[in-house]
Amino acid sequence: MKMSLPISQAHYPDPFTIGLEFNPPVHETWNIVHIGMQVPKSIQIYICADNCLRGVVMTAAEMNAMDRFIGITIEERDIFDGHLEEQMIETITYALNKRSSLPPVAIIFPVCLHKFLSVDLDYVYKKLRATFPTVVFVEAYMDPLSQKEGLAPDQRLRKVMYDSIQPLAQDDSIALLGSEVTHTYETSDLVAMAIDHHLKVRQLKDMSYQDFLDLGRAQMHICTYPAGDYGIQALSKRLHASYLYLSPCFDYKSIQEELDLFCDKLHISHLDHQAREEACDEAFSHLKDIIGQKAIAIDFVATPRPLNLARVLLEHGFNVTSVYLDTIFPEEKEDFLFLQKQFPALKLIPTIHANMRFEMGEGECLAIGPKAAYFENTRHFVNIIEGGGFFGYRGLLSMLKAIEAAYYTSKDPALIVPQKGLGCECLL
Repeated sequence: MKMSLPISQAHYPDPFTIGLEFNPPVHETWNIVHIGMQVPKSIQIYICADNCLRGVVMTAAEMNAMDRFIGITIEERDIFDGHLEEQMIETITYALNKRSSLPPVAIIFPVCLHKFLSVDLDYVYKKLRATFPTVVFVEAYMDPLSQKEGLAPDQRLRKVMYDSIQPLAQDDSIALLGSEVTHTYETSDLVAMAIDHHLKVRQLKDMSYQDFLDLGRAQMHICTYPAGDYGIQALSKRLHASYLYLSPCFDYKSIQEELDLFCDKLHISHLDHQAREEACDEAFSHLKDIIGQKAIAIDFVATPRPLNLARVLLEHGFNVTSVYLDTIFPEEKEDFLFLQKQFPALKLIPTIHANMRFEMGEGECLAIGPKAAYFENTRHFVNIIEGGGFFGYRGLLSMLKAIEAAYYTSKDPALIVPQKGLGCECLL
């Protein structure tokens, strides 16, 4: 591929110069509509122009959640008459009064236009809260124009979506938050160890609103996804709970260190690392016997630690040929430097560079992640995002099983393409 770069020639943390961006038609991490819908019984209100409204409306429709979605259109005359504050207050008030019952939470999404015109949002929220005292108004933003500076909209949302949670008497529970995937007993040592020590694990999946409020009882909040770190750390500080950010790594040394830290924080016994490493060694050997030197491509959508996964697979003799990423996270610096020296031919490939719209593989690769599957044009892929809920030794075993399944199974490429349409292909 023309856009590929040997890792030996790459620079940390930005190996590529990105200008005009390509947005491949691929299922990726959840967008702000998906993320906000995790707050039970909440509604989302977007105030924007038709072109911006299109994507979020289609996402809500795809989720069968239109009953929890309100769209308010800004027209040209609204910009010139200088009354955007009144428009927000009046239209939101009208929309809420039209509902059969008030929601406990309303997540409000102004857009970049409200920033450009210096709309007094503090005044807007003050008036809304006075009119609807039982509703928690969450101050979110849909502002893609400033996503290259400061917090991205999804990072901000992962903080403010918890605004209705208040400190409660802590119990024997922990909360796994910050990502949209669910950890299970089978795939995550964090869940397995907590349950084995009679601790309740709180996650957002299938929660009632009371369950959501009871997140305030958790003695510890744990985040395993970089985009959630800011928000969950802030939540933990506000609730006076312990906080851990644990990166979903795949090498034995890092797994051991993170699980030992988890145990020490909760005052529970450590795992038998030797027995679990031996089980993983057997799984590596089994998988190697099956797939041999099959080419493997990995992307950052599948796991926030693509270089760490590439390193571990390469060290076990697998043929990892490429890693799709646009930047390198700080926790991957050590892996990056190691791969530069030990596996200098490994290719790094961008995903958003404009020239990538012309790049397509020949379908001979096994892909880990949707973007790698799309660009490699393969029917054999591990279809996960945000780490898939894999963590620790159980997570590593789950990843190896998923790779084996991908080798044997030919999947429909439509699984990686959004059903709501391709949308805009390039973004300046």
